[in-house]
Amino acid sequence: MRALVIAAHPDDEVLGAGATMAALAERGHHVCALILAEGVSLRHKDVDLARARETCRTAAAELGVAELRFGGFALEGGMLGDGPQRSVVDAVTGAIREVEPELVFTHHPGDVHVDHRVVARSTTYATRVLGGGPVRQVLHYEVLSSTEQQTPAAIPYLPTVFYDVSGHVERKCRALSAYSYEVFDAPHPRSAHAVRALAAYRGAQVGVAGAEAFALARELRGGDGACASW
Repeated sequence: MRALVIAAHPDDEVLGAGATMAALAERGHHVCALILAEGVSLRHKDVDLARARETCRTAAAELGVAELRFGGFALEGGMLGDGPQRSVVDAVTGAIREVEPELVFTHHPGDVHVDHRVVARSTTYATRVLGGGPVRQVLHYEVLSSTEQQTPAAIPYLPTVFYDVSGHVERKCRALSAYSYEVFDAPHPRSAHAVRALAAYRGAQVGVAGAEAFALARELRGGDGACASW
């Protein structure tokens, strides 16, 4: 099985599905991560584009990611939401065409961050006709410090799919630590403490030691009820 994790910025891929990526990779599945706007890290004076990409590679290696792609939106002081959505759709569509994933993870459309919403909408558009390509399931992930900050007026995050990531949460924390300039001390939501707490809470919801939770966007099953080869 081939899985594609689509993220707006560096560290979103780890926060959203890091432990799941590690679990899938350990089971022999091909995991690819697409970071669309890696240039967001340029807001840190001591982080240039080369360091930002190298940090992404370090995190990906910790999780066992087989393929890491960059969308090329190296924005300095800008947002994905500042430009035409078509360019983001084209980048996502191109990655799906080349990677040929059966499983796609991406941001939630109710996220507080405009870039996250743009990526969610673009992925929804790129996968709108599941029968016309390899994708069989699309899942929205939650990003600490962003998804839970939505107000009641936004689309609520209601997870319906849970991955048992018991034994992989510490790998997620180690991958996150590569982004030292994006991680804070507890009780900040973007901290190792919060990552562990969320994994324990999501795990408790389904009776396992640790879990990552996702909101199902779309799924195509065959006549035998199977979603895909996994």
